[in-house]
Amino acid sequence: MDNEYGITPAEIEEGKTMGGIAYFGALGFLIAYLTKKENKYVLYHAQQGLILVICLLVTPIPVVGWIIALGAFVLFIIGMLNGFKGVIKPLPLVGNLAFKFGILKPADGGTPPPAAPGAPDVE
Repeated sequence: MDNEYGITPAEIEEGKTMGGIAYFGALGFLIAYLTKKENKYVLYHAQQGLILVICLLVTPIPVVGWIIALGAFVLFIIGMLNGFKGVIKPLPLVGNLAFKFGILKPADGGTPPPAAPGAPDVE
């Protein structure tokens, strides 16, 4: 285990498919969460996928919503690829916000990893 969430290599290997599926909207989140809620790797990606679903709820707002939708689509691609590849890395901008939901907390009970350099503070 070389990550702050206590995710084992076996959990990563077992959860790669559901980790990627977790980004496919609300249905993908539900499928991943309900089928593998004991797998920390899947939960890691499911909570980030949930944030993207919430971001897409504001897309009907003209201009601002479209910009958010475009950004969410880019993050969807990054998250999906990370999920299928077995990568444990917070998504830019929304990754650290996702950990506020508390679906998966760091193994030591501490705070999530620091934001990427230059990332805005979400607190």
